Amino acid sequence: MTDAISFRALSEEDLPQLTAWLNRPHLRRFYQLEPTTLDQVRSKYGPRLRGEVPTRSSLALLEGSAFGYLQCYRNADWPDWQALVGTTEGISIDLFIADPALIGRGLGRRMLSGYVELVAFPAYPAERKCWIGHELENVAARACSEAAGFAPVREYVEDGKPCLLLVRERQGRP
Repeated sequence: MTDAISFRALSEEDLPQLTAWLNRPHLRRFYQLEPTTLDQVRSKYGPRLRGEVPTRSSLALLEGSAFGYLQCYRNADWPDWQALVGTTEGISIDLFIADPALIGRGLGRRMLSGYVELVAFPAYPAERKCWIGHELENVAARACSEAAGFAPVREYVEDGKPCLLLVRERQGRP
């Protein structure tokens, strides 16, 4: 597959599209459990865009068109997350592919792997580990992360649901 994947920062102009994506049925199972409005999306993502919250939000582009969302953050900046997953080091990533027709084509693996190397680790050069968690029922996401070089570490429970924590270590020097 030669489709070029690139990344850019999420912007205010992207929020209507992000709202539409978050309300898509395939994302309602594991990512955005409740319907959301543009005002709610602005309230949640606006502080990230303004640098008021230590989470970096990005879009994945396929041949220049947005097709996915990713975010990364230092675990040390989110004590509740640290306590939940039992690690104080590294960074964590969350992501989704917006168009269900693009799922199962290997784009998720390439998107995640590229984001780790091109955006997440460069944004946090002192960090050596990158973490991602998935509900145990989300077999496709777990397989995607493993294909992108993440290894299972342990199970944890989030919002009453059993999840799997996976890690990928930085290769080479920062």
